[in-house]
Amino acid sequence: MDITIKKPSNTILKRYWYLLPVLVISIFVIKYLFTFTQAGFAISKSIVIIDEVKRGDFTVSVRGSGILVPENIQWLSANVDARVDRIIVKPGKLVKKGDLIAELSNPRLQQLLEETKWELEAQVAESKAEKVAQKTALLLQKSLMINAKLNYESSKLKQEAHNELFTQGTGAVSKIDFEQTRLETIQLKQRWEIQQDVLNSMLENTQAQHNALTARIKKMSKTLERAQQQVNSLTVYASIDSVVQDVPIEAGQRISMGANIAKLAAQNSLIAELQIPELHIQDVAIDQRVVIDTRNNKIQGIVTRIDPAVVNGNVQVDVSFSETLPRDARPDLTVDGEIKITEISNTLFVNRPLFAQSQSVAPLYKMSTDGSFAQRIPVKLGKGSVNKIQILEGLSVGDKIIVSDPSTWESYQKVRIN
Repeated sequence: MDITIKKPSNTILKRYWYLLPVLVISIFVIKYLFTFTQAGFAISKSIVIIDEVKRGDFTVSVRGSGILVPENIQWLSANVDARVDRIIVKPGKLVKKGDLIAELSNPRLQQLLEETKWELEAQVAESKAEKVAQKTALLLQKSLMINAKLNYESSKLKQEAHNELFTQGTGAVSKIDFEQTRLETIQLKQRWEIQQDVLNSMLENTQAQHNALTARIKKMSKTLERAQQQVNSLTVYASIDSVVQDVPIEAGQRISMGANIAKLAAQNSLIAELQIPELHIQDVAIDQRVVIDTRNNKIQGIVTRIDPAVVNGNVQVDVSFSETLPRDARPDLTVDGEIKITEISNTLFVNRPLFAQSQSVAPLYKMSTDGSFAQRIPVKLGKGSVNKIQILEGLSVGDKIIVSDPSTWESYQKVRIN
């Protein structure tokens, strides 16, 4: 006879089922405690910036901010004392060479100009009258000289005839008549020579007086020209194609000679003046390429001058442009500049960690493979750029590091990333 044996319905699993959750929780707790004890500080992943080390071509550059300034600046100034009647342009206006800037007035200069014109006209009239008088005197003297010459020649013929008759001894001419004729001829010759000398002296005197009159007229003409220039300077025109930067005068204002009227800046000859931190200036050199950012456009340029002095921790670098400036380029426009220092091919680089300095050994936090921890390690850094830096030793391609500010946990060797 078979006897049926019943198996117990409660197995060990069913008997101790309530211990399973406890076991799972214990495993997680142990794992958490193990993880927690591996790092002395915990940070949230949302507050850190992580970047990956890459290999490739690396451009070393230096960045600075500055302004555009005109290379060619001209001040228009007053040439005379005057009063401002009207201002035609205001700062910021584009003007062409010859455009009217302002109108001034000075009644005294207008009166002086008119008086100078009258004086010049009077001198010209006096010069003409003097020339007529000199011409008349010369004609009279020439007439006297011709008469003296004719008298001499007539007496000379008479002397020759008397000489022939007296020599023949015919008695037709007495010795007394012969001697009188001879002496008269000598006297008339001397008179003719004297009249010639007088004419020559009058010609020299006439030329001297003519030169004096011409000099006085030229002097008065220069005086008139200067007076005209002074009157013309009361109307102020633009001397170059430019933009008006400043007009430091007001209508009705009295200004002195030499006072500034307007400041003009040539629009097509702007340069950039960048302020470069003194820590980075040792890498900057003449003729290096520069990219100037006007916020709307980017312009290519080259370094043309490096200031020898340091002012407020910065060094001024002048940049000339190698291409046509855009329409938004104008004096005093704030710009950013990036100076290309050098190109390094096939090198390791990463986004520049905060406070990382070029050519130094910096403690950086390297991420673990699973991204749970960041271990502080020494990394040898090379040349730095605006937002990237070269890695020489300590990291490999694909490694990830924290590039944000580590000052909160920098005293810990290892931190946990939550």
